[in-house]
Amino acid sequence: MPSKRGPNWLPPDDEQLAKSWLKISEDVIRSTGQKKEEFWKRVADDFNKFSTSVAREGTHCMHHWGHVQKWTLKFSGIYRKLEKTRPSGSVMSDLLPDARKAFYEQEGKQFAFERAWMVLKDSPKWNDASESRGSGGAQPSELPVSTPTPSTPTNQANPATIPSQSSALPQMGSDGSWKRPPGVHSTKRAMKEDHYNAKKIKILSNRSTDYRDRTLAMKKTNDIRDRAAEAELRSSNMEIMSKRIEDLPDDISRKYLELQKEIIMHDIRDQVEERRKLAAEKSKGINQSASSSSHQEPQINQSASSSSHPESRDSENESSETEENEEVAEVYEDEIDPTLDDLA
Repeated sequence: MPSKRGPNWLPPDDEQLAKSWLKISEDVIRSTGQKKEEFWKRVADDFNKFSTSVAREGTHCMHHWGHVQKWTLKFSGIYRKLEKTRPSGSVMSDLLPDARKAFYEQEGKQFAFERAWMVLKDSPKWNDASESRGSGGAQPSELPVSTPTPSTPTNQANPATIPSQSSALPQMGSDGSWKRPPGVHSTKRAMKEDHYNAKKIKILSNRSTDYRDRTLAMKKTNDIRDRAAEAELRSSNMEIMSKRIEDLPDDISRKYLELQKEIIMHDIRDQVEERRKLAAEKSKGINQSASSSSHQEPQINQSASSSSHPESRDSENESSETEENEEVAEVYEDEIDPTLDDLA
C-alpha cells in the first residue's frame, strides 16, 4: 500500500533536501555500502533535523527528489550552454535572468527549484550530468535517483554517459579540472594507516617514558650506593684514626698505621680545600649579582689587604691550621644518614 501523500514542498524544503542529499552522498565509507531504503532514511533523518517544516519520510524524500533532480538537471544544461557562450566580463547575476527566460521558453513554465539548484550547481555530479545532457547524452530520467549500490542496477540504460559512484563527487584542481576523490578502500586504508601510526607513536612515547623512569631510578640507586660507600669509608677511617700507635705490637704495624693516618689526612685536606673553593665561587657569584643589581662597585678583597702586611703571616698560618683542624673534626662529626646503615 503506497504511503500517504505528504504536504506540499516549499522552496526552503527543496533547498534543505538538496543539502541533505549532498551530505549523505559525500559519505565515502558508507555511500556504496548501503541499500536504497537505508540511504533515503538517512536523507530523511538529516532533512527532519534541519528543516522547519513537517517531518518527511524516506519515501517522500525519494519521490520528490526525482522531480528536483529532473528539473535542476534541465536548468543546469541551459545554464551551462549560456555560460560557455557568455561574453567576457559577465558574471553569474547576468546569466541567471537569461537562463530563467530560456527555461521558460523551452519548458513553458517557470523554474521552481532555483534554491535547490543553487546548492547543487557546484556539485560535480550536476556538472558532469548537465554537460552530458548538453552534448546529447543521457536524459535526466536515466540518472540514478539515489546513490548507486551494487544491488541497484540504475546505470544499465547508458553506462557510458552516467557518472559512476567511484567517480562521483570529485574535487576541482587548481587548473579547473575535476580530480577523482579517494574511494572506499583507499579511505579505509588511510584510516588504518592513521590508526597504526597513532598506535606506534603511543608505544614509542610509553617506551620513552619507561626508559626515563628507569634511568631516574638507576641514578637514585647509584646515589644511595655512593652515599653508603662514603659512609662506610668514613666509618673505617674513624676506626683507623682512633687507634693509638703505642698500642701496636711491632714497628711494622706502627709504621703502617702512621702511613694510613697520613693518607686519610691528605684526603681530608683535599676535601676541605675543594669545599673552600666551592664556597668562594658561590660567594663571588652572589657578590657579582648584588653589585650588578645595585650598580655599586665590588667590595675590596680582604685577603689582598692582609697579604700586604708581612708581619701578620705567622699569625695567619696558625689561624689557618686551627681552622683546618676544626673543619677536619666537622667532617667526622657529620651525622650519617640512618637509611644508609641497612645498605652498608
